[in-house]
Amino acid sequence: METYIVSFEINRPYEEWLTHFEQSRPGLDQADIAVLFRGPRKDDPSKVCVILQAHEGEVDKFMKANEPMIAASGHILESTLVDVYKS
Repeated sequence: METYIVSFEINRPYEEWLTHFEQSRPGLDQADIAVLFRGPRKDDPSKVCVILQAHEGEVDKFMKANEPMIAASGHILESTLVDVYKS
């Protein structure tokens, strides 16, 4: 298992991004990706952190396959920082 800490900027209000993110949950579930946390930075709602847990490589595959949908949510792809931890 791997734990992903993904941080990025958004160009829409957080609540609008969250709606898009929640609509992607069936795809995440299907890929066996668990969402442990998602939320805006306390002092800057244009910065978001998502913590995911999945089998090795599954998050990378999901993000690559769904890049257009992720970008349409307001997620600024080039701002994405990912830290991966093994468990």
